[in-house]
Amino acid sequence: MWSFMSDTFVRHSDNKKGPGFETPLKWKAWFSPVVEVTGTSLCGLLLALFTTTAHAEITASQAKIESIPDSVWQNMNGKSWKSAIKACAQRNDLVLLTLPYWDFKDEAKLGQMIVHKSVGADVRDIFVQLFSNKSYNIQRMDLIDAFGGDDRASMGANNTSAYNCRRVSGTARMSSHGRGLAIDVNPIQNPFVTAKITSPPEGETWDTPQERLKARAQKGMILKDSAITKAFKAKGWHWGGEWKNSKDYQHFSKDGK
Repeated sequence: MWSFMSDTFVRHSDNKKGPGFETPLKWKAWFSPVVEVTGTSLCGLLLALFTTTAHAEITASQAKIESIPDSVWQNMNGKSWKSAIKACAQRNDLVLLTLPYWDFKDEAKLGQMIVHKSVGADVRDIFVQLFSNKSYNIQRMDLIDAFGGDDRASMGANNTSAYNCRRVSGTARMSSHGRGLAIDVNPIQNPFVTAKITSPPEGETWDTPQERLKARAQKGMILKDSAITKAFKAKGWHWGGEWKNSKDYQHFSKDGK
């Protein structure tokens, strides 16, 4: 039988015919008060501890680019991809990215997004840079199919996403998201703003330049000098926060639209 004590690791003999023995070993234990386990369960306990620690660790090396898996494509059909909209990027045009990021609790997470294959490496490198430098936080990053392809639902959940086969709201013009060339980041802290609307409405707290500057320390905020803005611009992307007639603070696009 084994005992875990504050600073000593001890084995006690189970031989009832002879005297027991104790052999103290200097071993820093994590358990208090004393916990006694058998040799078999000890091995299982230690294995579980080390396995949990290993699984919890997220590193920049876990970022990857891959073709759209069958299961993901099946889930996209009728949600983020719609056969009726012919101008959208097709399956062979797209790649699935797995990206590390820091959430609003400063915990490392892995998220996914889909973009056009021509920008896949750029997007991966941008988010790996932000993760490695711990220079920007993202609340969540799920494929928009988790919201049925509903852009408003995704924004309301403060979800960071990219590809969505749709037209620009209120127009017949194809959205850059439908081409896989645009990404919306933390929509609540960075809403789309015109003279009449703020979208999502949860972002009204941060829909004027004055409010945004005052709240620059807010996690997820995107400003002209933010690390994420600089990272995208370094790759030749455009930021919707610099548009003239409206402001789309959440929006980064390769084509400037």
